[in-house]
Amino acid sequence: MHNFAVVGAGVAGLASAIALARAGHGVTVFEQARQIDEVGAGLQIGPNAVHALRQLDVWSALQSDTVAPDRIVIKDGCSARTLSNIDLTKDFESRFGAPYRVAHRANLIARLRDAAAGHPSIELRTDCPVDGFDADGKQVTVRFSGDEHQLADALIGADGIRSTIRQQLLEDGPPDYTGHAIFRALLPMIDVPAATNKTSVNLWLYPGGHVVHYPVNGGRELNIVAAADSLWVEDGWRTSAERADLISFFPAAAPQLKDLLEAPARWHKWAGTDRKPADSWGSGPITLIGDAAHPSLPYLAQGAAMALEDAVVLGQCCADCTDIAPAFRQFEEARRPRTTRVAKTSKDQGRIYHLRSSAALARNIAMFALPSNISLTRLSWLYGWKPTKTAT
Repeated sequence: MHNFAVVGAGVAGLASAIALARAGHGVTVFEQARQIDEVGAGLQIGPNAVHALRQLDVWSALQSDTVAPDRIVIKDGCSARTLSNIDLTKDFESRFGAPYRVAHRANLIARLRDAAAGHPSIELRTDCPVDGFDADGKQVTVRFSGDEHQLADALIGADGIRSTIRQQLLEDGPPDYTGHAIFRALLPMIDVPAATNKTSVNLWLYPGGHVVHYPVNGGRELNIVAAADSLWVEDGWRTSAERADLISFFPAAAPQLKDLLEAPARWHKWAGTDRKPADSWGSGPITLIGDAAHPSLPYLAQGAAMALEDAVVLGQCCADCTDIAPAFRQFEEARRPRTTRVAKTSKDQGRIYHLRSSAALARNIAMFALPSNISLTRLSWLYGWKPTKTAT
């Protein structure tokens, strides 16, 4: 049994704590906030994420909080023409061995927090911002403000895209801004325009932008995310946005899309960021996980899924380890190719979604002509992941 320190109590931190505790280790999670909760809005939970949640024994608790969309519908944002229609019901679930669900991020954090808090080998400590660490090859000293510190056998940086642990390890500077402003809103379902599809994951492609929406919170609210090409840059997730600012990016939107974007009274925005894939995630008994290791733009809806997959594989690699450093390197080698592919594909998706003029027309023609079964086959590398001892 080893004692692990995990910095950050988001999806990656809580999930890794659960995986390590289930593998027989002791874990202390340090969270800088005064309480473990989650700002933000919706997330999509593909079959690969469901498989990971089952492995962590969290899916049964979360399942009732999720919504089962009937399909993914992709439309042209100017004409409202349907370009692709992927059924997510029985055949989809049979193909991948798990359903496709959507949920509010707060529900996932709450279920992970409950599972972690209920495990006797996990300690959750809030209001504990970590300043850095020191390592002597045998133990890691986690440093807090002042002279406070704590010893651990290993350290996992799960502290997000602006990770303090990453900066000390890799010294690779701040995240890269990608030229996208991303807006979000939650709209009570009773206020959703009548013409809006309320049962599906909907993706609208628009010149220089796109919009995604789907139901969350048991179908009581609609989660709306809009991205647009923009040079606006600002740190943070909670920046308020004017509705007129958002609408200005979609002046020629189809009436159904325009009505939906005008419906929320309150929007927030953040500047899209990612990082170039790192060649190394750790050193000795220290590693990174989730967005601290491999952040990506949200256009594959796989951020939470990658963190959950990471946690499962980390737990597998550390299950019988006597020496943590080799187990961490095994974890990193197992996960790096897949997460790098997800980050690259996410970035490519943003470029494809935002195509203009003749390039957008060619994209639309190609999407319309592609049978839905071929679309699913192309996604098998993503959704077909299952936790095995050698899973990548």
